Amino acid sequence: MQQSREDTSWMSRDRSGASPGDQSVALADPPPEVRADGRSGETLGVATYNVRYAGIDEAELAWTQRRDGVVRAIDQANPDILATQEVWLEQLPDLQERLVYEWVAFPDASGPHTPIAYRPERLVVTDKGSFGVAPDGERGVIAWDAQFQRTVTHATFHDTQTGQTVTVFSVHLDHSGSIARLNGAHLLTDRIPDGPCVLAGDYNCEPGSDPYEQLTTTLNDTRKTATHREGPRETYAGFDTGDDGDKPNTDGDPSRVSDETNSGQLDHVLTRGFSVVRHRVYTPDTLASDHRLVMADVIAE
Repeated sequence: MQQSREDTSWMSRDRSGASPGDQSVALADPPPEVRADGRSGETLGVATYNVRYAGIDEAELAWTQRRDGVVRAIDQANPDILATQEVWLEQLPDLQERLVYEWVAFPDASGPHTPIAYRPERLVVTDKGSFGVAPDGERGVIAWDAQFQRTVTHATFHDTQTGQTVTVFSVHLDHSGSIARLNGAHLLTDRIPDGPCVLAGDYNCEPGSDPYEQLTTTLNDTRKTATHREGPRETYAGFDTGDDGDKPNTDGDPSRVSDETNSGQLDHVLTRGFSVVRHRVYTPDTLASDHRLVMADVIAE
């Protein structure tokens, strides 16, 4: 209770806030704001989701058959910020049409690849950009031993709910090149700005692998630091078609796996400057993507 110069009765009050002989009930502090999704108002939900490229699957696995399942998974998680991977061709317009987000995207000839979605009613973009996973961050090149060119999208947000600033990176490291993964991890750690930040994406490497160890020298894995964890450990699920050709081949490569080998935990939300309330891996009931959506509820420290 706020004290005024005229009010000296606080000196005789006990811990309940009542004065001797006062029969009234002391008012408690108001509860923290709770959102419709059950999270507190200060909690920021940050997710990563590899939605799988369009154009490489047919029949029930074609993008036109999967896209509504992708949207349902995102709606179920209800993140404030969503880092996506493998978004190209018509996929971004499809997602924009079906979701209530604004987007930070830097397309090349085939698409934006790693765009970031955010809620404009809460977040204001103050800076944004992209760079390639390549020497000097050059875009549009296949670097080191990678099979494909890789792009990182980043955005800095002012959170109008908390007054905090956070920088978010959407990351997709190469599935094939071990040198590219490790060099990509070094590139990312070199480019992390001061202040709270989140690196979310498909790293194509598991906890304990060399790139993961490089990244977690300065960042925290939300799965390990969360107060509550929900869902399976595996984030790469593949398509249950009897064909494992889509599944990354780890082969004991130290740039992919740890001594626990081949857990399928390839997608991570890594943070600095946040406490982690919850880490959740979502398991949609449809063949939406070969990866699962991963989300962390975080609070700025």
